[in-house]
Parts: sequence; C-alpha cells; structure tokens
Amino acid sequence: MLLKEMLSESPVVVIEGARQVGKSTLAQQAALAVPSTTVTLDDPNAMSFASSDPVGFLHQASDRLLIIDEAQREPSLVLALKREVDQDHRPAKFLITGSADFLKVQGSSDSLAGRAEILSLNPLSVGELEQRSTPEDWVNWILAGAPGDVQVEPVLQTKEAILAGGYPVPLQRSEWKARNRWYSAYVRELSSRDAAELAGGAFSATLSRLLSLLASGGQSELVIAKFARQLGVSEGTARQYLALAEQMYLVNQLPAWGMAMSARVVRRPKASLNDTGLSAYLAGMTLEKANVIGGREYFGALTEQFVVAELRKQQTWSEQPYRLYHYRQRNEEIDVVVELFDGRIILIEVKSGMTAPADAWRKLDSAIRSERIAAKVVLYLGDQVQRRTGGSYLLPICSLWRHPAI
Repeated sequence: MLLKEMLSESPVVVIEGARQVGKSTLAQQAALAVPSTTVTLDDPNAMSFASSDPVGFLHQASDRLLIIDEAQREPSLVLALKREVDQDHRPAKFLITGSADFLKVQGSSDSLAGRAEILSLNPLSVGELEQRSTPEDWVNWILAGAPGDVQVEPVLQTKEAILAGGYPVPLQRSEWKARNRWYSAYVRELSSRDAAELAGGAFSATLSRLLSLLASGGQSELVIAKFARQLGVSEGTARQYLALAEQMYLVNQLPAWGMAMSARVVRRPKASLNDTGLSAYLAGMTLEKANVIGGREYFGALTEQFVVAELRKQQTWSEQPYRLYHYRQRNEEIDVVVELFDGRIILIEVKSGMTAPADAWRKLDSAIRSERIAAKVVLYLGDQVQRRTGGSYLLPICSLWRHPAI
C-alpha cells in the first residue's frame, strides 16, 4: 500500500483531499498497522491543546505515530512540525489529514518542503469501487499496445457510473433521492462550516453558487471574466474564490497544453468539480435527461469530466508518471492530452455517443503533429474495440477500468 511505503520513508505524511473522500478511514487503517495515537482537531479540547501548546501537542504520542485529523484547523502546527522534524528525522512520526490544503491555509507561516510526503486522496475510482485485484492503469496499458480483451460492460452501467461519481457515502445508498439528500447536506456543510473557517463570510455565502456554476459546465474552458459576471464579483475576487475552492479540493483545473512551456501559461485552463456525482446533483442531471435535447449536450461535458477524473485518480498509482492537459489552438481542440515524463504524449477524444463520428479521428490526426505522439484514442459509449494502424484505438469508456492487467 502506498501509504505504508510513505510512512516507512518519511517523518510526515499528509493525506489531503475533499471532505468525505475517505481520509480518516485510510488513517484509521494505518493506525491498526503500527503503534499510534489518534487525535482530531474537531475535538474542542484537542484544538485548545494544539493552539496553546503546539510543541507539547506534537509530543503526546512519545515514540508512537501521531495521527492528526483535520489538521488544517490549526495552521500554527506547521512551524512546530518543521522544528520537530528538523530535530528528529525518523520516519513515521506524524500522519496528518485535512479537508483543506494544510500548507496553504491562512496563518501557515512556514513550509514542510522536503520534510513531508503528500498523498492526494480523490473520490473512489470505478476500479476501486469494483475492488479489482490489480489496480487499473489505463495509460500503462495503452503504451503497451492495448493488448488483450476489454471486458465491455452495458452502456447503461457506464452512464450510471458517470452520474454516480466516487464519493463513498452516497454510493452506499441505492436510491437517487437518498443520494441527493446527502449531497444537499454536504454542500450546506461545506458552505456553513469549512468555507467560513477558511476565508469568512463572503466566500462562505458564495461557495454554493460557485460550485453550481462549475457543475453546469461539466469540464469546460474557464473564462474568468464571464465567471466573475455570473458570480457578481470582480475578476480578482473570482480568482480568489476559485483558489479557495481548490484549497478545499473541490475544484480541479486542467491546464492547456502547448509544445512550448510558455504557451501553457497564457492559454485558458478547463475547470470542473472534483466529482461527476456532485456535478450531476448540482446540475439536476439524471439518466432520463441524458437522452433528451439539451441534456445530451451537458452529459457530453460530464462524460469528459468523468474521463479526466478517472485518469487523475490513476495518476496516484500508475506505473507511468504523467500529467494531464487539454489542447486548443484556433479551431482545433483535443479533449485530453496525457504527457509522460519522457515527453511522449497520448491524445484522447471523448464522445458520449454509441458511435464515434469521423471528425473525432480528423481532429486527432490534424490538431497536433509531432513525433512525440505515442497513441491516439477515441473513447466512446459504444462496445467495439478497434486497433488501427499507427497506434490509434477506438475504445469503450469502460476500458479505463475494464482493460486487462499488464
């Protein structure tokens, strides 16, 4: 397990991620494996101890692993942790979880750079939900030539996976109405508590609307001026609110790709929520609406968001380190560009229909011309697998988790 490996090598491991993605559960599993003491800053007594005596608070576990849940609630712990680690660099001293970026919250005056490892926890991938014996690694499979047979699942099942997302608690509820009640309470809690603690009243009052606006676009290009007008705030405030939502791990940005690094900075990113289940709830999207005019277009954007989210989750454990981008140049656009650390790229076009239109291949063939291209893939809701010449593939979206193990 990756967390076990990190603890064996680093004095501080930070498990970061949105509220309710399973950080505390993972920390509890670690607590069963090694001698440990667990405290949560949701406890007023623990919070008072950490605030008044951060050094004493960090010493309370003696030589055991100290697990600190919701550590972002006391930013002054960063400086105390830095001093502790500088004095004693032995591994498995501290395991920290937080639903806001612990190293960026207000009042965090120092850095744990070089002292801590970060484990980013996303909502569950479909492969994790299906409890695959071997973790899915789609990029590695594509680079191997996409060998073997894909276990294609019914289209309805894939559509349900897109709409359901990966938050563990609502997925335990079989009825959509029950899931929606959970999402409603979740957004209300984020706004009234987490956002209020992180940045105060204005952001807290705006967070729900910000999330709804992002949900309505699925995976779409971020035009900050338009976004600011929709929120009724200045562009500077809109950027600040987006940054705060990213600190809460609720929003992801997909940078623009360019051959030159400088080009990636000036082009617009795409933005989305961290989970398609949350997006579908906020946008009022259902299976029935996915089949009607208007709903089909939105479901297409949601499908693209879902593919990017699954690939982002697999980044955590893939044998092939990679980064994710989108590409747009004049009238040419590619949904996803996977860039490997050795410079090779995989171009991906995402289609939410059961047939792949010819223009999908035209875009992949014409938009980017480079010797760095390792593969071109059209992902769609159909059930056919086609391996074309030159490393081009037509694959069902479910191949992301139903591909053979390598």
